[in-house]
Amino acid sequence: MEDVIKQIVDAEKQAEARIEKAKEDAREIVLKAREEAKLLEREIIQNAETQAEALVEKARAEGEEEAKKVLEEGNAEIEELKVKATNNFERAISAGIALVRGS
Repeated sequence: MEDVIKQIVDAEKQAEARIEKAKEDAREIVLKAREEAKLLEREIIQNAETQAEALVEKARAEGEEEAKKVLEEGNAEIEELKVKATNNFERAISAGIALVRGS
């Protein structure tokens, strides 16, 4: 009978040891999962920041290109207006000279 009781006590101790080991393993798994989640979160944030920077850079470059086109178009229009103004000025002078000669 003593042997049976001793075996039961030993079995209970082994069961408790296994339970404690399982609890410790579970704690380690949770800690490892948290660490991996933090690493994954950092990686996702870093990727998002990199993509955001790339989008901002692309938008900036597109904006600069558009501004350059607008400036070029504006300069071309200014040149056209200068040519028209010069032509109008020359015609006005010619007309003025013709008036002066005619009088």
